[in-house]
Amino acid sequence: MPQKMENGNMELPDITEVLEETKQIIQKCFTQFQLDEVFFSFNGGKDCTVLLDVTIDVLKSMYKREDVGKDLKVLYIRTKGPFKEIEKFVKEIESHYQIKLIVAEGDMKKVLQRITESDTNLKACLMGTRRTDPYSEHLKFMQQTDGDWPQFLRVSPLLDWTYHQIWSYILQRHVPYCSLYDKGYTSIGSTSNTRPNRALAYNEKGAVLYRPAWQLSDAALERAGRGKRADNGHAHANHDIQETL
Repeated sequence: MPQKMENGNMELPDITEVLEETKQIIQKCFTQFQLDEVFFSFNGGKDCTVLLDVTIDVLKSMYKREDVGKDLKVLYIRTKGPFKEIEKFVKEIESHYQIKLIVAEGDMKKVLQRITESDTNLKACLMGTRRTDPYSEHLKFMQQTDGDWPQFLRVSPLLDWTYHQIWSYILQRHVPYCSLYDKGYTSIGSTSNTRPNRALAYNEKGAVLYRPAWQLSDAALERAGRGKRADNGHAHANHDIQETL
C-alpha cells in the first residue's frame, strides 16, 4: 500500500516488483561475471545512489560479507563545473558504503577507454539509467556498448523504475542523497546547465523558495531544470553511453 511521504502529501508508490526485478538483474550480472570483472558508474545522483544501495545489499547476500563494498570497483567521472554539494556527497558515500571511488575527469568516452585499457579484467558496467532518461527508452537490461565505444556489457537494472519509485525507495529505506534535491533540484548536471525546477517553486513573504525534489507531482517535468547538456562527454547520441542524475 502507498505510504504518505514525510512532511508532505505525496504518496509513496509501491516498489516491490521493480525492486525484485532489479535484484535479479544484479544477481545475474554477478553470476555471469566475477566481482573484479564489473565496475559501477557513480555520479552522485539519486538513481545511481539507489542502484548502489541495492547492489551492496545483493553483494552482501551473495558473498556473505558485510565489507564486500570495498572490493566493488566504483568509478566517479567528475563533470566539468561540478556542484560542491555533489562533491561533498560523493565523499560521504564512500564512508557510508565503505567503498573506494576511482575518480576520473574528462570526456566520458576517453575515461572509459583508459579505465578498460588499464584494467583488462573489466567486462561489465552497472549504470543507473532509467527508460525516461534521454535516448534510453529502448535500452535492454544487459546490452553491449556500440562498436566505436570501449567494449563491455552495460547493465541497467533500474530501467523500469519511475521517478517517484526512486524517491519511494530513498525515503522508505532512509538512503542518503545529495542536499541539492532538498533545494528544488530534480535532475542534476553541472553548475553551468542546472537550476532548481520551477515546478517546485513557491512564494513565501515575497521570496521564491523551492519544495524538495520528491514533491514534484508531474514526473514528466523531472528534467525541467536542465539546460543544454554540457559538452564534456557526459551525454551523447542515443547509441552512446548516457549518464543522468
